Amino acid sequence: MPEIDWNSENTRVLCMLFAEQVGKGNRPNTHLNALGYAEVEKGFKERTGIVATKVQIKNKWDKLKEDFKAWKKLMLRQTGTGWDPIKKTIAMDDEWWKKARADIPGCGKFKKKGLENEDDLAKCFADITTIGIDHWSPHVVNVENVDETQEEATNFDPQDDDVIPETQEEDIGISLPPASGKRLARPVEKSGKKAKSGNALLIQEAVNMMEVVIACGAGYDSNGHYIATELFVKKEQREMFMTLPTNEIRFTWLRRKYNDKYDK
Repeated sequence: MPEIDWNSENTRVLCMLFAEQVGKGNRPNTHLNALGYAEVEKGFKERTGIVATKVQIKNKWDKLKEDFKAWKKLMLRQTGTGWDPIKKTIAMDDEWWKKARADIPGCGKFKKKGLENEDDLAKCFADITTIGIDHWSPHVVNVENVDETQEEATNFDPQDDDVIPETQEEDIGISLPPASGKRLARPVEKSGKKAKSGNALLIQEAVNMMEVVIACGAGYDSNGHYIATELFVKKEQREMFMTLPTNEIRFTWLRRKYNDKYDK
């Protein structure tokens, strides 16, 4: 089968077809089902005159998913950077991009041009792609030595059962998968250390996040700041906010969130 020229137009058509099939429920997990692939093959031939096999389509799906993931991770680093409205990407020097490429494989292509077809790609991949918050802020704390708290520190909600209060003195059993299959309990002291590390990480993340809120123009006494304190206890809301490219857009987003909830 001849290799397909994935130029901007062919890629745009494919992304549109992918999004259509996802909207029709033909992506039951991380990939399209047989009907979805068949419809994409048919639609792609009708619109471009190019015959694409299921393998070629699936390979492009996987590549686009990696591009989408790299772009979203890159946007989490956007705080404190410039923005090029023509290229629609971050405007920073070569040293910044060198560090970004080392941290985020595949992001180097976005130095010249931002992600194309983002709306369609978001429909395909936003709900099946985990991008994390490792590099969302230049002030984020180093969590390389935190025992198991990175996975737990996703929400700021104090009601989260995973966060163990520092003052708790009871012996708390934690399930482990030893060879015997029995449940073991860790010493209270270790649980306390874990709680301290987790609480410190949560507090630092909250401080960093609210600094970004203030930087976008939402001061302490503003409606935008108030709604941020409600929204950003949830990881997905923080990640969405950090993908917005400019302070103006972030401020508008917060204002709309406030109006949606309170100005009815």
